[in-house]
Amino acid sequence: MTSLVSLPRLAWLVVLLALVPGLACGGDESAGDAPAEGVSAAGEASDELFDSDYAQVCRGTGQPRAAAYTPGPGIHPVLTLRSDDGASFSTSIATLPDGWAAAWPDLERTELVVCAVRRSATPGRVCDGYKDDDTGVEWSVQLHDAVYDYTVRNAQTAEVLGEKSFEVPAGSCPMLSFFDDDEPSPQPYYPPVADGQVELFVRPFVTGA
Repeated sequence: MTSLVSLPRLAWLVVLLALVPGLACGGDESAGDAPAEGVSAAGEASDELFDSDYAQVCRGTGQPRAAAYTPGPGIHPVLTLRSDDGASFSTSIATLPDGWAAAWPDLERTELVVCAVRRSATPGRVCDGYKDDDTGVEWSVQLHDAVYDYTVRNAQTAEVLGEKSFEVPAGSCPMLSFFDDDEPSPQPYYPPVADGQVELFVRPFVTGA
């Protein structure tokens, strides 16, 4: 097989390694390690923000790199996070009017964070008849009445701006269910808060009206 590098170029490479310290095998120990991903050569953190950078807001610690929030008319972008235990938060998908939701890669625009925590759940009836056509695995789903606590916080300071609890009845059996071997059976199902209810709750803070 023909080499992708010609012999003359290899010869010049040998000369370059001999003349430039630190390029040879072993290198210059004083040069230090390369900066980690997301960190600049000066040791500064990357300017890019992710959803996980805002989880601390739900725990009471502001995100100083968030956009400043000043109450009043206009659109104040909001990021919605959810938790089952009040400690670990992840992204929550909520359908909101155009322009309301802050989203990656523009999370530095975030002024507000909505923290949704499932406070309690009461088991109800069990739904049967779920099956994976490919594997033949069958499972059931147990419905729950759920209670969620929603909190709106200032993203930069973590100040609580508003709170509301939602009681969501179990409702009917879900049309779709996904199951993994490591999940319990019956699989627990917690009905979400309706998008319309979330919109009404956050509207005064997002729009200032």
